[in-house]
Amino acid sequence: MRNLESEACRIATMFDWQDMRYFLAAAKAGSLTKAAIELGVDHATVGRRVARLEAAIGVKLLHRLPRSTQLTEQGGALVNAAAAMEESAEATVRHLRGQVNGLSGQVTVSALPALAAFIIAPDLPVLLGAHPGLRLILSATSTVTSLERGEADIAIGFVRPAMAGRIVRRVGHLRFGLYGAPVLAARASEDWQFIGFEESLGGIVQQQWLDGFVTGRPFVLRTNDVTTQVQAARAGLGAALLPSILGDAEKELIRLDAAPPSRPLWMSVHADVRRSPVVRAVMDHLVRTFAE
Repeated sequence: MRNLESEACRIATMFDWQDMRYFLAAAKAGSLTKAAIELGVDHATVGRRVARLEAAIGVKLLHRLPRSTQLTEQGGALVNAAAAMEESAEATVRHLRGQVNGLSGQVTVSALPALAAFIIAPDLPVLLGAHPGLRLILSATSTVTSLERGEADIAIGFVRPAMAGRIVRRVGHLRFGLYGAPVLAARASEDWQFIGFEESLGGIVQQQWLDGFVTGRPFVLRTNDVTTQVQAARAGLGAALLPSILGDAEKELIRLDAAPPSRPLWMSVHADVRRSPVVRAVMDHLVRTFAE
């Protein structure tokens, strides 16, 4: 096994590290489907990225079983080698970012698309006006972002992270409503049609609530994009479960008689990066923005 791990270290520079990320997720989860849910993609994408990694290094890493995956001997060795290399590199990057002095530099914030567009972006002139040397990257994504791999400095989302080394705080709640065009609202509720989330997002709270509410009525459209859901609802295609900050702003939509649950919003930062004054400034601004 030691020889296998040495070989794994040697070949670790021969491939795209993003492919390695998918492989490690699949190895940890024990199935392509579970890894896809964790990464916020479909299982075919995970399978494709793992296959590309296998092709790049010329080694079979996973046995693909009907409902699970199993590491080959070479795959197990690569997991051990890559995990150690990844942690060492990420710790170095976090340490360096934590040493940035002054209120100038680049900060990456990962947030759900609706939060990025309707809460964070409109208030950025206040932040950037106070700190002209700041350069912000706002990554609008529904996937789970890894602060440990340096994909972002600050992450805001529905899931409360439990990783060691993270500092987490709740910054608010995102409320939802069921919305439809007037032409839909004029119909009897038993004749409503619905707009839902695609199958890869079937496990999220919003879709679970919709599944319970629909009770046999049809989904005429499924999409992972909330903006597309808004436009489809405006066109009268069906009722959509939307964040209230979107639905209430649409004059062509009516809030329908339903009471979906709200979801808590969590902001997290790695302890190493939190020491950076510029990261602290952005965090403080985001806390005030969500509080308002």
